[in-house]
This record gives sequence, structure tokens and C-alpha cells, in this order.
Amino acid sequence: MATQLSMDELRNMNLTDLRREIREGSTLLAKLRLGIKMKKEKDTARYRREKRQLARMQTALTQKCSADAPHSPAIS
Repeated sequence: MATQLSMDELRNMNLTDLRREIREGSTLLAKLRLGIKMKKEKDTARYRREKRQLARMQTALTQKCSADAPHSPAIS
């Protein structure tokens, strides 16, 4: 996850690649969070950027899964 992927690129990824990227992103985010707490990581803006990128990836995954799933009728 060296570069930031755009939403179009994320939407065009297949599910396994997207899930792998999310797993890598969450691992990176945990390491950054720990580094900030331990005062080893100076770039706190990077944590925010990576957190937002992870949210974008999760949104793309949710959109893909909801588009593939059949729509269930609304419960009234």
C-alpha cells in the first residue's frame, strides 16, 4: 500500500485483492498508531491519511458486496 489508490481503482479491484489491501492497511495503521504512542513516529498526518485510505477501501468493499448480493425486501 505504498501509493494511494483512487476510488475508481478500488472499485475495479477484485474482492480478494481488495480484502488483502484492507488487511495490509489495517496492519499498517496499527503499527503507525503504536509508533505514535511510543513517540517513534513523527508524521502523525500519515496516520490520518492511511486511516482515510482504509475507510475508502472498506467503502469500496461494502459497495461491491452490496452490488453483488440480491436485494432483500424491506421489512415493514
